[in-house]
Formats: sequence, structure tokens, C-alpha cells
Amino acid sequence: MRRRVQLHSIPESSPVSNVWIEHLIGRLLIGELNIPHRLQAKLLYELSKERKDVN
Repeated sequence: MRRRVQLHSIPESSPVSNVWIEHLIGRLLIGELNIPHRLQAKLLYELSKERKDVN
């Protein structure tokens, strides 16, 4: 089943909203991979850990 998501943004940008949108897009993309939930969780964990290392 496909989900339709509409994103609306405001002219004011904040670092928190950018991180949230990156997280949301990552979850949506990983959800589309059709892999087991444990592997999805591991991927999300690794992505979040990688983002913390970059910041």
C-alpha cells in the first residue's frame, strides 16, 4: 500500500525542522525497502548515529 504525504514548509527555517524532515524522509525510504522490521530499525539507528557524528 502506498502512502501519500504532503509536506508544507514555511519561509522561516530552523535546524530542528530540517532534522525532523530528514528523519521523516529516511523513515519513509527505509519503509519502502520491504525488509524485516529489525533490519529497518538497525538502519535507522545507524543513520541517526551517523548524523550525530557529522554534527
